[in-house]
Amino acid sequence: MDVINAKDYLAVGKDIKKAVLGFGAMRMPNETDTAKMIDTFLDSGYNYFDTAYIYGSSEEVLKKTLIKRHPRHSFLIADKLPPWEIKKHPEDCQKIFEEQLRRTGLDYFDFYLIHSLDESREKEVEDLGLFQWVVEQKKKGLVKHVGFSFHGGTAYLERLLKNHPETEFVLLQQNYVDNSRGLAGEWSAMARKYNIPFKAMEPVKGGSLATLPAPAEKLLKDYASDRSIASWAIQYVATLEGVTCVLSGMSNMEQLQDNIKTFKNLEPLTQEELALLEQVLTEMSKVSSIPCTYCKYCHNECPENIDIATCFSLYNGLQRGDQKWNRSAQYRTIPAGKRANDCTGCGVCLSHCPQKIDIPKELGLVVKELG
Repeated sequence: MDVINAKDYLAVGKDIKKAVLGFGAMRMPNETDTAKMIDTFLDSGYNYFDTAYIYGSSEEVLKKTLIKRHPRHSFLIADKLPPWEIKKHPEDCQKIFEEQLRRTGLDYFDFYLIHSLDESREKEVEDLGLFQWVVEQKKKGLVKHVGFSFHGGTAYLERLLKNHPETEFVLLQQNYVDNSRGLAGEWSAMARKYNIPFKAMEPVKGGSLATLPAPAEKLLKDYASDRSIASWAIQYVATLEGVTCVLSGMSNMEQLQDNIKTFKNLEPLTQEELALLEQVLTEMSKVSSIPCTYCKYCHNECPENIDIATCFSLYNGLQRGDQKWNRSAQYRTIPAGKRANDCTGCGVCLSHCPQKIDIPKELGLVVKELG
């Protein structure tokens, strides 16, 4: 495979046939094993590495295991600016950026992102002029391509894409749970609407889609016994329309080899396979804290128009190990008046739930954890 050019990650529309594998440098093992993984990754024809200022020693480890050991033209590096660390502009931006260059030993970053945007930082990001500052680094040749990673609501994503045409790409959380039961499908659709290529993070949802409840795993193993459970999640995301790169936070050689196997001769899931994943989601819902199957029958009857299914999905994600700050931020993107907090407890929904969930009671749990 030829070395992948940065422009390949910025292709949109019909130019995209399928995504490529990216190395998410968040969960790397020791330096010796990481170096072996990186060599295998490069030898397999992949070259995109994603790190961040807040990923512990990730930047320094990449310097030792990748940057010092391989020619600069053979790899692409993405790093991120954390807006919550910026108190004084532009001094703090410059300090962090220079530290990132020092930690990595690089003269420039191929891709540079404003990290983890959501509504809670909207005013701060605009007032500080962070997009303009990153663009200035691009003009200096210190950044080649500008983007942001996102954890907010769909309306905010549209504002960002509309108000910041300098954005060349976005990094979005994408997986078959969040796309089918959450907001992630709306995010990728919004990126396509604005003709912006996107890279996908959390395809295996922090590892939770690599180990499923026994009945769900049986469904997949009965269908294809020679496939790993994680490969289903990777294949689903890698063949979504508009995605150019799938970041996988690989922590051992076995995971890397499995991902490489999945990407070899990659094809979209068939309609039969997509239907199978729907069955998997149903089985997963049975062991969730709230056994909601996202049918939304209750939505049609709720006089307050509470977004019940999304509230339950976010709560269940939290119970399965998702980060609370992430789920809380997504909960806040539900429009005011439609959150669990707004439930009056009228009980109209109860007779319309096929799972016989005590919806008002469970919404109270959502409020307790996320409200």
